[in-house]
Amino acid sequence: MKKMIYQPVTRLVLLVFSLLLILPASVAAQQAQISISGTVVDQSGLALPGAYVAVVGLQRGVSTDQEGKFVISVPQNATISVSFVGYKTVEIPVGDRRVFEITLEEDALLLEDVVVIGYGVQRKSDVTGAIAKINTTDIENRSVARVEEALQGKTAGVQIITTSGAPGKGMDIRVRGISSNSGSVDPIILVDGLQVSDIGYLDPNNIESIEVLKDAASAAIYGAQAGNGAVLVTTRSGKRAGEGSFFYDFQYVLNDLAKIPEVMNASQYMDYMVEAGTFTQAEFDQKYDGVTDTNWADVAFETSLMQRHSLGFQGGNERGNFFASINYLDQNGIVAGDADVYHRLTGQINADYKIKKWLRIGVTTSLEKWDSRSVSESSEYGSLLAAVLAMDPLTPNLYSPSQLPQFMKNNQNDPDWVALYNDYLKNESGDYYGVSQFVTSEQVHPMIMRDATQSDSWGANVLGTVYADFTPIKGLTITSKLGYRLGYNNSKTYGGLYYANDMVYRSKMTLSRSSGNNIYYQWENFANYDVELNSHRINFMAGISFAESRNDYTSAGTDKLTKDLPLFRDISYSDPTANRTIGGGFGRSAKMSYFGRVSYSYLDKYLLQAVLRRDAFDASVLPVEKRWGTFPSVSAGWVISKEGFMENNKVLTYLKLRASWGQNGNIGPLGGFRYRTSIASGYTYPYYNEIAYNIGSAPTGLTNPDIRWETSEQIDIGIDLRMFNDRLTFTADFFSKETKDLLVATTPPYETGVSSTTVNAGNVHNHGFEFDLGFTGRIGDFNYNIRGNLSTITNKVTYLDPSISRISGGSYHTYSGLTAFEVGYPVWYMRGYQLDHIDSKTGDPVFVDNNGDGLINDDDKVMIGSALPDFTYGITLNMSWKGLDLTLFGTGSQGNDIFSLLNRVDRPQGNKLALFYQERWTSSNTNARYPRPGGGDQDKFWTSDANVFDGSYFKIKQIQLGYSLPHKWMRKIAVNSLRFYVSLDDWFCFTTYPGMDPEAASYGSTYGMGLDKGAYPLSKKTMFGLNITF
Repeated sequence: MKKMIYQPVTRLVLLVFSLLLILPASVAAQQAQISISGTVVDQSGLALPGAYVAVVGLQRGVSTDQEGKFVISVPQNATISVSFVGYKTVEIPVGDRRVFEITLEEDALLLEDVVVIGYGVQRKSDVTGAIAKINTTDIENRSVARVEEALQGKTAGVQIITTSGAPGKGMDIRVRGISSNSGSVDPIILVDGLQVSDIGYLDPNNIESIEVLKDAASAAIYGAQAGNGAVLVTTRSGKRAGEGSFFYDFQYVLNDLAKIPEVMNASQYMDYMVEAGTFTQAEFDQKYDGVTDTNWADVAFETSLMQRHSLGFQGGNERGNFFASINYLDQNGIVAGDADVYHRLTGQINADYKIKKWLRIGVTTSLEKWDSRSVSESSEYGSLLAAVLAMDPLTPNLYSPSQLPQFMKNNQNDPDWVALYNDYLKNESGDYYGVSQFVTSEQVHPMIMRDATQSDSWGANVLGTVYADFTPIKGLTITSKLGYRLGYNNSKTYGGLYYANDMVYRSKMTLSRSSGNNIYYQWENFANYDVELNSHRINFMAGISFAESRNDYTSAGTDKLTKDLPLFRDISYSDPTANRTIGGGFGRSAKMSYFGRVSYSYLDKYLLQAVLRRDAFDASVLPVEKRWGTFPSVSAGWVISKEGFMENNKVLTYLKLRASWGQNGNIGPLGGFRYRTSIASGYTYPYYNEIAYNIGSAPTGLTNPDIRWETSEQIDIGIDLRMFNDRLTFTADFFSKETKDLLVATTPPYETGVSSTTVNAGNVHNHGFEFDLGFTGRIGDFNYNIRGNLSTITNKVTYLDPSISRISGGSYHTYSGLTAFEVGYPVWYMRGYQLDHIDSKTGDPVFVDNNGDGLINDDDKVMIGSALPDFTYGITLNMSWKGLDLTLFGTGSQGNDIFSLLNRVDRPQGNKLALFYQERWTSSNTNARYPRPGGGDQDKFWTSDANVFDGSYFKIKQIQLGYSLPHKWMRKIAVNSLRFYVSLDDWFCFTTYPGMDPEAASYGSTYGMGLDKGAYPLSKKTMFGLNITF
């Protein structure tokens, strides 16, 4: 398999590499060579290391050293060109001169940062919307497996939601909060113009920049899919000038459990259970050995390793460039053993070439091959992580075969038991995992949870674009771009026979297998026309887009194999007598769009931009008469600092006021012909007085021809400011966003026989402030830069159809409605009972009777928390002195709540957080925070605000120290640069939350925000790294 995958990739790299490096060049006449030398400096006299000095007309050149000096052999009467990024290129005839002092002038246009805006780029000074840019310096040298992790805390208005710390697990990107009751709250993501569902396939080293289009005006160019913002990723390209170079980056990371909550020890557990009446002291005396006090976190977790390698090349000249890299990630999770691993092999090939003055062609290609193994998490029915907290400390980790307790021996001697379960689970050394005599629930020995089921998945993807830029006349560029995604994925889950207790066992093996394929392509044709008339600059952009996706999957399962051995654990070895299942399906969808944009600038001072997009989707999404939608936007900017009354201001360098309005859509919740009535089989109906039920078919919903996508309307007012010669930068934005026509399920009349149907029946409002502040300074050889950002947001449901009082969301075991969607409250707020106090005489919880009817029931439930933070923030400090550099980075969230659901109401034997013991009611502690063990209304207590905790935190995400060896040393061994670094990532978290890591304590769905069911915890990382270019 490896040979099949790697050989075509290698051949493709060599082919493209060869074609692009053999660039046309004029052949110089043979003549005598002379040696010249010199120094390249800027206008202030500072050396420019890395400037490229080349012979005009020849593929020959050198780069200046750390002191800006160069030596090169050239033909007599040659002309040399000197170039450096951000400076104007100069050409100098050699003549009789042998020594040169060359001064380069800054190029204001090239120096100015540009941003990607969708179907084009724009100078940052011309931007009139709210666009955040994250550069490669914010992404590189982080101990992250996925690109999304590197975005966290780097810009205001963008929140990265981590629902699991498991290897390879994805993250959720939120732009300006949550605007929908559905799970479709992710922004549209495009990589080099190709729409993708996530960016997990990209290695962080292959990223050049990431732009986040936050306001409606900026994102309107993507219309019906931009209601939650847009994320534009640009991958790295080769150098336009200078020598080609190779690079190699290496990371070696040690991962450890970052935070573990304190649970009751053996003594506390027994005291609590005796006081609760769950067990008697006599039962403990009979079954407990009096010595064991197992720390299940020590059993379940261990130090794990992660390695990442990245090798690549970039180069080019004035006609073309080439970038290629191959990257490998080997990530082992912190669960003991090899039950949670993730491997990813990726490649990136980007190239472009200017065939004619009027034609440039290019490609971007990403290749990915991955595989993973995972453990159970975030489930009240069998989460390994919840088991760590719930398993009693009285049970030993392991029993040797000769030390089995009597109850285990009795089962082993029972033929009927053996026939059902075969044996208890063992580790690789043949020792038996401890089986509790006290906790008889789904949460058992963590290693039994790990080994009882083996879940594997693997797949491969090829993604990219092929494009051509035509420039028939000055200022006009016509682009035709074809994007594609091809992928497949497989998964296999095996469960063997085992017994842990009467609740957790498997008397029949299970094996399931699924396979899926997907194909997507998009073809876009658009033109950009730039016009300059005196002080007027105008850009016209117009285009058309068509996209189609196809996917299919098959699944199968069996409960018996011909041989239950590792090599036979596949569906193809299913026993003929087994119960077998098979399933599958396919999907097709398509869309077509027209779009345009006009940008106007007068004197680079007065700015105006208008965008219009028309989108249509196929009949699986919307009815034919409703399929088209129009999404307009308009924005304006005023560069106040260019006004006459600001010209002589020596403090204020730049000041711009921005304002925008626009509309976007959200097509995510639609699809699958939701507007039509579907007929499904499998229902059973009794006819007349017959007792037997008959299989039949029935409608699953009602026809709704008026259904439409969700629409967001947003205004944004912002300010961009620079002071003290651009050393201080400040950006502030206020936004107000109203999302209408939310898709919700409502109950039609009972006579229809349908339990629910989908309608547009809800609105959500978000508004908030965003601030970004930065300062750059220099004191001699000491350079420093500090950046901070802060975002506030207020969220409220403003409308629901009058027939819907409330929508229930998250659940826990048999308890539903733990989160709710209701008018006047934040989306999916936490709902439950309010604990008023602990009765000082009885120790029982007393709840607030909110409706005053003298009863405590569901009618008394109220809002007890919200997972949405009041504000989020991030801060980064970079310092360097000569070859040393230091980076400090932290991020935090304030005001969000976490609903701890780690204590099953119907499983009183399970262990609990130590604070429930330490702060419990006793006869000598009548003013306790928590009730007596086993007190009344336990079901209400564990689903009340007593289990809602402040989830605020501040985490120091990175402390990195690096050293770059002097260039003069490296030059002797043909190395351009060499840097070593060590980093402590996620080591320090400041929080009052008593559970595991608050950053990952959230169930992985929108309606389950803030519900902690035992998510895989995040790890703290010690990283050693190396960067080398040559």
